[in-house]
Amino acid sequence: MTTPQPSRVLVYRTGHLGDTVCAIPAFRLIRQTFPDAVLTLLCDAPANRQVSALEVIHRLNIFDRIRTYSSRRSLTTPFQLAFQIWRARPQTLIMLSQCRERPQEVQRKKNFFRNCGVRDVRATQILNPPQAWQPNEPARLIQLLAKMGIGGEKPDYSIHSDPTRLESVRQKLAASGMDATKPFLIFCGGGKSPAQRWPQERYATVLKKISEELSLPILGLGTNEETASYREKILPRFPKLILPVTPFSIPELFELHRLATAYLGNDTGPMHVAAAMNCPVAAIISARNPPGMWDPDVATRLLFRHRTFCENCFLNDCVRENHRCLTAITETEVLAELLPFLEELMQRSEVGGQRSK
Repeated sequence: MTTPQPSRVLVYRTGHLGDTVCAIPAFRLIRQTFPDAVLTLLCDAPANRQVSALEVIHRLNIFDRIRTYSSRRSLTTPFQLAFQIWRARPQTLIMLSQCRERPQEVQRKKNFFRNCGVRDVRATQILNPPQAWQPNEPARLIQLLAKMGIGGEKPDYSIHSDPTRLESVRQKLAASGMDATKPFLIFCGGGKSPAQRWPQERYATVLKKISEELSLPILGLGTNEETASYREKILPRFPKLILPVTPFSIPELFELHRLATAYLGNDTGPMHVAAAMNCPVAAIISARNPPGMWDPDVATRLLFRHRTFCENCFLNDCVRENHRCLTAITETEVLAELLPFLEELMQRSEVGGQRSK
C-alpha cells in the first residue's frame, strides 16, 4: 500500500545569505519529492530582521509561503517558532540542520517540533571525522535528505535572470565607470569574523599585480564597514580598486555575478552567490572549519587553504595562533596560481566562450 503524500510540508533552515544559497539544490529536491504539497519555508531573520536571500528564494517558485522568526535567542524565540508552526499546520517538517549542529541539538529541536504537534519530523545529522575532508554544504544537505528518505541527484541552482535587476546592475556599473560587456573581477575581502579574512594589505598586493599584468578592472564588494576598510588598507596601495557608487542589493548580486569574469576573496555569502551563478571562484579559505565544508559549489575554482594542527577551531578571532592558517598563505603563492587562472578565463571570454548561467 502506497503511503499518501503530505499535503502540507514545512522546511526549517537558517536564513543567512550563504546558508540559504547553499540550500537551493536541497530546496529543489524537496519540491520534486512533494510536487503537490503546500511547501513553506521557515527561517530565522538575522539581526537586521531581513532574510538575506528572501527575494531570490521568492523568485525560484519553490515555496508557496515563507515564514520568519527572530534569531536573537530571546525568551520569545520558542513562542515565535511555535506560532509559525501553528500557522503552517505541517503534516511533515524537514529540518535542514546546520553543518556544525551536534546530534543532541538536532534531537532537541526534533522533540520541540513534535511537541508543537508535528507528527512526521525528519531531522538528522551527518558526522564525519573532524580532520577528514568534508562534503561541501550543498552536497551535505543532499546527503541529509537521502537519510530522511528524500533521495535523488542534486538539482541545479537554475536561477533565471531578472531583466529588471540585470539592467539596474548594468546602470550601476556604468555609474562606477565600468563596462558590463567587458571582463571584470569581483573582489570581496570581508567576512563574518576575523578568522575568515586574509589580510587586506596582502590583497592589495595581489590586486595591483592582477591589474598590471592582465589590465582587468576590479570591483570591490562589501558592507559599509568593509568598504571603509578597503579605503584605509587597499586604496592607498591599489588606487584602481573600483568601489560602486551605489551599493548592490542582494538580488542584484546574483545578476552581477552572472556578468562577472570571476570572484576573488574570502569565504563569504557573495562567494556562494558567485558559485550558484556558475561564476568562477578564487577563494582564500581559513582552516577554522574542517577542510571542504564551505568550499564553493562550482566546477571552475581555485582554492587556497593552509592546513594546521589547530584546524576546525571555529574561532571568531584567533588570538593564540594569530590566524596562522591564513597568514601562512603568501601573496607570491596566490599570484603564482591566480594569474594563470584568470588569464585562461579572459582568453575564453575573448574567443566567445560563455558559461552556463
